[in-house]
Amino acid sequence: MKSYPDLYFNCAIANKYLENYERALRGFEAAALKDPGLNADVEVQKIINLLDKLESLIRGQSRAKRLVSHVSSLSEVDLKLPYRKATINILTEGLNKRVAVVAKVLLFIKHDNIAPLYYVACDSDQTLFILTVYGLQGEAIKEGDRVTLLEPCHRVIDFSWKSKHYHFKAIRVDFGEQILVNEKAPAPHHAVRASIHAQHKP
Repeated sequence: MKSYPDLYFNCAIANKYLENYERALRGFEAAALKDPGLNADVEVQKIINLLDKLESLIRGQSRAKRLVSHVSSLSEVDLKLPYRKATINILTEGLNKRVAVVAKVLLFIKHDNIAPLYYVACDSDQTLFILTVYGLQGEAIKEGDRVTLLEPCHRVIDFSWKSKHYHFKAIRVDFGEQILVNEKAPAPHHAVRASIHAQHKP
């Protein structure tokens, strides 16, 4: 792998998708050192900009005084078997089978790429987290919507990079079938095909 900077780049792309941000940064940085032509340094800066924005916005929402009113309607959601309600604080890292997190979408986050979609969301315990959504258009989920996240993939982002520490919770939705918006499945016309673009140098 030492001789193939595009492998570092492509592994970093995969780690970015999996929200392994520290590994992604290290991979892009290594690729940039070995082959500046890959523009991996641009990807490093994109991730840093994204992380700075995610953490800043989640902190900003935590200071808001309206969280109680935002989550008051979440208890009304009834889940069908085999799912049972959970809050993000009791999830394990990775995929959580047969549970669902009901949350309120507080904020849509604009960033450099078309996909994925990022939101600040809040569960019934008033715990804020970043919701990452693949496979749907931005019109599918709006600020103020109530979302039910089925078998959520949970991560705790907790690492330091260049003297800056990042720490927040996240749930990733890979497919439209993993989310209900206001207790309904997303409309078919809101679905998009997700893809990962790799680099290859012969």
